[in-house]
Amino acid sequence: MTQYLILHKVRGEPSFDCAEEIEPGMWITNSGYRAYPFLKWEFDSLIGLMSPVENSPGWANWPDHFQVQGEKPPSNFNIMEAISGLLPKIRRRV
Repeated sequence: MTQYLILHKVRGEPSFDCAEEIEPGMWITNSGYRAYPFLKWEFDSLIGLMSPVENSPGWANWPDHFQVQGEKPPSNFNIMEAISGLLPKIRRRV
């Protein structure tokens, strides 16, 4: 199915969302809510807009939505090993 960027009304305010039309006149956002688009743009038509933004002055220093600070865990990081001390110990009977 084709994905769209839509402008719709949420609690009386304009809001942008990602959505798809699952049947004529029935729109569902990616978060699963019904939507009534006022305007819509097919994502494929927006792809060309990204290149000018990435080459704009100041883009490299613009704040990131998910700013990462500190070190990344090593590639062999094992989440179960890291949280094993937090999990309750369960004995198994045979």
